[in-house]
Parts: sequence; C-alpha cells; structure tokens
Amino acid sequence: MSMKQQCQDAIYNYVDAETQRNAALTGEHKDYVCLVLQLLRDEYHAQLSAGATEFVVPDGINLTLTDECPW
Repeated sequence: MSMKQQCQDAIYNYVDAETQRNAALTGEHKDYVCLVLQLLRDEYHAQLSAGATEFVVPDGINLTLTDECPW
C-alpha cells in the first residue's frame, strides 16, 4: 500500500467520506474536518520529504484529533 493510500485511510479513520461531504455541503463539523485534513496532509508531506515509506500518524496528532473530535 502506498503512503498516499495510508494517509487517505488515516483521514477516513477520523472523518469518513459522508462526514466530509456533509462538512462541504452544510458546514456540519467543518472545523474538525478541516483540522483533520490539514494536520494529516501536512504530516504526509513532512514524512514524504523525510524519505519515509510508510505513513504513521504521530501520537501528538492522534491525541489532538481525538481530543477535538465533536462526536
């Protein structure tokens, strides 16, 4: 599995496709969805630049996203 796919799977772990669509269409939980996307995409690019071959969600990001989760 590619790093890109691993990152996408991590994103879906926090916000599934339906939640992302609802955020885009109605604004429901938009702040949280944007936080997930921003943090994980930035981390993906940082890991890619560092030469990583597997995407791993760092504990700090996981804790932040878990704490901020509105449901």
